[in-house]
Amino acid sequence: MKNAHNIILIGPLGTGKSTIAEHLSIRTGLRNIPVDKLKWYYRLNNGYDLVKSRNILRTNGFSALIDYAQSYFGPREIHAILNQFSGIVDLGASDTHSNDMRRMKELLHYLDGYPNVFLILPYPDENLTLQVLNKRLIQRYKDDRLKGPVLNTYLEKNEEFVRSTQNHVAAKHVIYTNDRSFEKIAEEIILKCDFSQNQPQRKMLNLVS
Repeated sequence: MKNAHNIILIGPLGTGKSTIAEHLSIRTGLRNIPVDKLKWYYRLNNGYDLVKSRNILRTNGFSALIDYAQSYFGPREIHAILNQFSGIVDLGASDTHSNDMRRMKELLHYLDGYPNVFLILPYPDENLTLQVLNKRLIQRYKDDRLKGPVLNTYLEKNEEFVRSTQNHVAAKHVIYTNDRSFEKIAEEIILKCDFSQNQPQRKMLNLVS
């Protein structure tokens, strides 16, 4: 598999994936590949309507926006990015969670040969994780003119991300971050990376939302 040694970061909103990716890039010298930025190329090429997406967010909230956006960026586009780019791949929160099981099975198929997929969470306990992430998201979006009025829908959807097993199925490792420096987190990820030639088989778990 091309670029099988990519380090892939996944997880809910607000877990610090982007900042961890930056630290990993500095530590390893590998390219930082933020998928939340790259996906706009694919979305717009696939016909994504930015005005329509903003209206969906305003009227129906974040979950409805994700349903719309996932029609224009999905597993095949993620597969293309993983094949094209080599380095630290920072996937968005909605990239590894979907109510469409066919979509998730396709994504898991593409992630099969990647041994270095890390789920980033503050705590093992879901309730503590939600407390931390809710505080971060409120601080991040409360004054945002577009997202602030529908902030509750971001919190609701992120709880779905946190409580879903889908990220755990996709991940090969889970990294807990709370009260730890980004340097220590990056060091743990590097130590757990597998750069051998043998590719692990994906764990056989039931995929449930």
